Amino acid sequence: MTNIQVFEDAELTPGTAEYIVLAAQRAIADRGRFSLALSGGSTPRPVYELLAQAPFREQIDWSRTHVWWGDERCVPPDDPQCNYGLAREA
Repeated sequence: MTNIQVFEDAELTPGTAEYIVLAAQRAIADRGRFSLALSGGSTPRPVYELLAQAPFREQIDWSRTHVWWGDERCVPPDDPQCNYGLAREA
């Protein structure tokens, strides 16, 4: 069953980060791994930055997390439009 989360603007970034942490913990406990598809653009950047900081960074077992690019562009990694670069900078 789908669980839809609704956040006020100020709660969006921390709420999304908390949701990802809980999903990761559940998936790793149930299946031994977590798959995360990252989107590009400016909207997800604050979430990626938050996930890269304490305490969120330590709450995900990154060695059991598989990261996928949801909509990568065909540009070099150092191009400003590169989604990989966006995640790397966060």
